[in-house]
Amino acid sequence: MQHRWCAIILVLMLIGIGGCASHENFVKTYNSWVGHNIHHFTAQYGYPDTTYTLTNGHTVYVYEKQEIYSTPSLSPGFGYYGHGGYYGGLSVAYGTDIDYKSCKLFLEVDKKGTIVKWGSRGNSCNL
Repeated sequence: MQHRWCAIILVLMLIGIGGCASHENFVKTYNSWVGHNIHHFTAQYGYPDTTYTLTNGHTVYVYEKQEIYSTPSLSPGFGYYGHGGYYGGLSVAYGTDIDYKSCKLFLEVDKKGTIVKWGSRGNSCNL
């Protein structure tokens, strides 16, 4: 039984490390674009979802990704049968688990078209 718990803990740790590695790759990827022309970026990633102009004359390119995952779920349990007793059958409740993932990528571009900085917001910003 103890070996089983060790295996479960090991798997959870590997999943956690994998999440960190993908976020590090995300940061590394977009850090590498700073100093490059926005036209090269749009040639590779496509046009932004929106743009807006800052008071300093720079343009912000916004890329947005949203995903909604819906998976059926079952919740087994024992049914209640009044007066403090339980009946001998198994009840099953059906439902849906919904997971919402999003990421907004912001690229600030100067008047010459050079990416000067970037930022992101959301719960799913990784490659």
